[in-house]
Amino acid sequence: MTSIDALAAEYWDLYLAVKPTYASLIGEHQHDAEIEDLSDPARRDHTSRLRALQDRVEKATAAEDPITHALLLSAIEADLAEEETEILVGPADPYNGPHSEQLRWAAQTRALEPAHAEALAQRYRQIPRLLDQALARHLRLASDGRPPAAATVRRVIDQIDAYLSGPLTEDVFVCLQVPKGWEGADSWRSNMAETVEETVRPGYASYRRALGERLLPLARPDDRPGICHIDDGAYIYHRLVERFVTIPYDPADIHRIGTEHATGSLVSEYAEIGQAAFGITDPDAIFERLRTDPALRYSNEEEMLAHAEEVVARAWAAIDGWLGARPDGPCRVLPVPASLAKDSPPAYYMQASPDGARPGTYFLNTYQPTTRDRFSAEDTAFHEAIPGHHFDRALASALTDLPDFRRFRSQNVHAEGWGLYAERLADEMGLYSGPVDRLGMLAADSWRAGRLVVDTGMHHHGWTRDQAVQFLVDWTPINLPTIEQEIDRYIGWPGQALSYKMGQIEIIRLRTVAERTMGSAFDIVGFHDTLLTSGSVTIPVLEHLVTTWMARVQRQSG
Repeated sequence: MTSIDALAAEYWDLYLAVKPTYASLIGEHQHDAEIEDLSDPARRDHTSRLRALQDRVEKATAAEDPITHALLLSAIEADLAEEETEILVGPADPYNGPHSEQLRWAAQTRALEPAHAEALAQRYRQIPRLLDQALARHLRLASDGRPPAAATVRRVIDQIDAYLSGPLTEDVFVCLQVPKGWEGADSWRSNMAETVEETVRPGYASYRRALGERLLPLARPDDRPGICHIDDGAYIYHRLVERFVTIPYDPADIHRIGTEHATGSLVSEYAEIGQAAFGITDPDAIFERLRTDPALRYSNEEEMLAHAEEVVARAWAAIDGWLGARPDGPCRVLPVPASLAKDSPPAYYMQASPDGARPGTYFLNTYQPTTRDRFSAEDTAFHEAIPGHHFDRALASALTDLPDFRRFRSQNVHAEGWGLYAERLADEMGLYSGPVDRLGMLAADSWRAGRLVVDTGMHHHGWTRDQAVQFLVDWTPINLPTIEQEIDRYIGWPGQALSYKMGQIEIIRLRTVAERTMGSAFDIVGFHDTLLTSGSVTIPVLEHLVTTWMARVQRQSG
């Protein structure tokens, strides 16, 4: 019988083969000359291979490595959920669309050898074919009763316009990081600039025209943004909910949980901290102050980046006594690439490449800096950088004794649950500078609770885009441009937004159980290391890890 490690390696090879751009991003260069194949025959073949592998894993002996066995089955099922429901494969979406992934990931891909650079040039010459396949897929799904939402298509058009208007000398494909000291670098860049001008940008322009002329008229309007309005939408959403939360949940129950947090428990916290910050206890008045006070905005990009770097350094210096396992060093801070910033989230983290070519990076969206909230800056850094994603992602990639899929394939509910938990952990650690910054923590928590409401509201209950926007306006202090951008993100990525709060809830639940059960034997460092030293895991596996740790500590303490 094939070992579970061999099956895990086979799965990872299959995963990277179908996602060659991602493979290059993490330093796996065997696929550098390839680009994703979004054709229907290719996707059917991939689904068939996943099903065959799933059958073999199910028949394998779980006792050999029960955690890897369970996580491998979960990873395959997650991939199948996306492949078989189809709407998240090469979508017309500003964050996950193929146009966006090529731009975003090219900016972070590094060629360590001249051969890598030459291979990547071959990939980029294939971008028009990729975008043609994406368009054919969009139109086929639309004709099958599963059109995209107009809100996401409009965002994609804006992104492509921003890319096409940028100078060729700053194009992400031309500015690829090539080997230092390479004598052929100038010639490569000259050839790449010609390729971009004659092939890549015309491909983007053609895709952009077709989106506006052919796809946008077919798209779901803003009063029907949810996938409950497409054929088989209810089934698709239930499956995606389980894919992102990793345990079965009724969307109506998630909607209720989010409503209770956003409109209940968090409101009393606003009153307490608002009194300390502004002498105000009314949540509406607190929200208005946070949204309109010019002192709570930035002046420029440099100020944003300097503040983020200071917060990251301060958090790194405070780790002792809270986390034992740690990355080799703090992450770097960079702005989101300008061509993507307008329609990108406020911030995100990118894991270091295992070849050492790219360190872990906290990307901060500095687009229109005078509209960016200073009061939320510390909380965002704690989530995306330290002690948040820089810990869960960097520690996972360092676990070289684990199968690669456990090191690099992130489970949203674990990673994002940890990120949101880290925001509250930072408060325990005394990292927030003052009550105004702690209001930023509450703003982020109510935002994530609101995600449970608006994601299920649109995709399960049939809310309009305006209803979703209004809920976040009413129950969070997030500024309107960010709210609108985020709502469109949830429209295009059904279910993913649930992973943050649902993951945090589960981590807090497990910590509460451990504290009550273990009493004086409870160790916060041990608990956190248990969460972070097995790679990215599902909620059932996380519960197993914590339960096993509790039993071991209790045995050792007598």
